[in-house]
Amino acid sequence: MRSTKIIATVGPASRAEHMLQGLVEAGVDTFRINCSYLESHEVLELIQHIRAATPHVGILVDVQGPKLRTGDSAYTFVEGTEIELTPDMFGFDLHEIGIQSGERVLVADGQIELWITSIRGGDITARVLVGGECAPHRGVNFPDTDVKVSALNEKDYGDIAAAKQGGAEWIALSFVRDSAIIEEVRGIVGDEPRIIAKIERRQALMNLEAITRAADGVMAARGDLGAELSFEEVPTMQQRIAEVAMIEGKVSICATEMLESMRTSHRPTRAEVADVAGAVHQGFGAVMLSAETATGYDPINAVSAMARICEANESHVGHKAFADAHPTESAVGAATAALAQRTGAASIIALTYSGYSSEILSACRPGAQILAATPSHETARRLRLYWGVTPLVCQRNIDMAVAVDDAFNAALDAGLVQFNELVVVCASRENIRSTADTIWVHNA
Repeated sequence: MRSTKIIATVGPASRAEHMLQGLVEAGVDTFRINCSYLESHEVLELIQHIRAATPHVGILVDVQGPKLRTGDSAYTFVEGTEIELTPDMFGFDLHEIGIQSGERVLVADGQIELWITSIRGGDITARVLVGGECAPHRGVNFPDTDVKVSALNEKDYGDIAAAKQGGAEWIALSFVRDSAIIEEVRGIVGDEPRIIAKIERRQALMNLEAITRAADGVMAARGDLGAELSFEEVPTMQQRIAEVAMIEGKVSICATEMLESMRTSHRPTRAEVADVAGAVHQGFGAVMLSAETATGYDPINAVSAMARICEANESHVGHKAFADAHPTESAVGAATAALAQRTGAASIIALTYSGYSSEILSACRPGAQILAATPSHETARRLRLYWGVTPLVCQRNIDMAVAVDDAFNAALDAGLVQFNELVVVCASRENIRSTADTIWVHNA
């Protein structure tokens, strides 16, 4: 069983019902909706379309956030020249950003580099350090600036409302700077959808621990992060994001250009294979495909390749940081994982309503697969994104022995266990809706 989860972005190449179903068969655990290219009503319509085609798969709505872009016209930046930066050139007022003299501006996602030489009244002058052609609406980054823009705009709030109304399992927030925006959105949506913080700004790295604790997961969004940082810094920061997420027991996603060549090619490059394998070795719980499945020529093949790379490179050695950092919270989960290892059990059955006990087990990174038996379809879809968890929807009988047999039989029918196989069970005997308090070895 593959433990690392796969997220695939839905776009023109993958929106058809048969494509969505084929992607799930190839290994997709959660579908991503990129709000940058959709109006809010279209976000809701796409959620409903995905749910109808693949009712058992989770959905992540990726909110665009304050993505700063150039204006409606193309510009040529000539290296070594001094230029005046205007609102028409950038599509926004640089004064409102809070930029200062001596700070850099990266245009076209880092391909063009400017250095602010003076700010006098309403005039902002910059020297072109690295020139080039810039098409309209290209990304702009301010790696040295404490950017002072609202974390969410009117469209973002509409997209969040659509995610809530449509029953999406996850919301990803872009350009997070600190934990305040996470708390604001949680106040809007409540407990569901769960919140992923995209780490793509230097300020986010400075507040990484607090952001990770406040969110339900983090994403190493390497596109804009790679523009904010020098390129040689990105691998180290990527590893740090994975490590902090493991310590806090949160979902972690590695994203951007993982199999980029497969937009046009039938196989990944060796460097891309090593990149995906590296994310798995670093402990990321999920890897994400963007343009590869949204606009690529063979989305299903891209997912199949990703699944093969993940499965071939998974290791259960290390990655136990959560249990060490949270001994009380992880006590039952860590003991369950240890008992499974000691008895040689290939599977752990977790009886759960909310999914919490399975989330803790996932954070403990056991060597055995985690079979999360829940009566809730909503919980099952959410759990599909957690490392090592395979959800099973089955009724929970109040009689513990019956409940365990029902869960085992559901796993047997799904081909996840074999008859007379030894499994470790994790559940609550005191209150079937409370956190797990009991573990035992079960042999049907």
